[in-house]
Amino acid sequence: MEILKCEGIKKVYGSGANQVKALDGIDLVVNKGEFVAIIGASGSGKSTLLHILGSVDKPTKGKVVVGGTDISVLNKTQAAIFRRRKVGLVYQFYNLIPTLTVRKNILMPLLLDKKKPNEEFFDQIVKSLGIADKLESLPNQLSGGQQQRAAIARSLIYRPALLLADEPTGNLDQKNSKEIIDMLKLSNRNFEQTIVLITHDEKIALEAERIITIEDGRIINDESRR
Repeated sequence: MEILKCEGIKKVYGSGANQVKALDGIDLVVNKGEFVAIIGASGSGKSTLLHILGSVDKPTKGKVVVGGTDISVLNKTQAAIFRRRKVGLVYQFYNLIPTLTVRKNILMPLLLDKKKPNEEFFDQIVKSLGIADKLESLPNQLSGGQQQRAAIARSLIYRPALLLADEPTGNLDQKNSKEIIDMLKLSNRNFEQTIVLITHDEKIALEAERIITIEDGRIINDESRR
């Protein structure tokens, strides 16, 4: 079942002689439950694409549909609500709130909507990610790998249509990097979570079941590894 569709996505910054074409006609379909890696050099357009997929930015031209919703036409408020409820975002620098416990950080998307968590699902997530014993800790009491696990748990708590990970291992050593990728694969397998991972690291990309290569704002290769 199709969960993400991009049609003719273009993104242009600036104008005239200063115009920069970040994306130049991206067509892409991702099905539910896929684990996709998007790889490319710095400046290739992969992070711009991720920001558009996550409704953080808008395309200059084209259409993006996530879970049946055309996110390219949402206003800022609508986009923020959609992002919180339907898109899980995992960044390189965790973005945890330092004054809140790990538990409250994970539950933040639900708390903002004044919704009660499904405790069974919450327990399943934190146990799967190996942070069940860290829930009352503050983020600065955790290692980098543990903080990233908490960020992944937060991204999963709303059972999003799509989880977007932007260089999630870029701030971690080799051991923790492998553990985080293993956690994403676990989420993909156990929770049937659709994942789009942005990376410049070919070794990390090879952990995905599909690899899309971007160069100069265009998809130049789309390889299934199943």
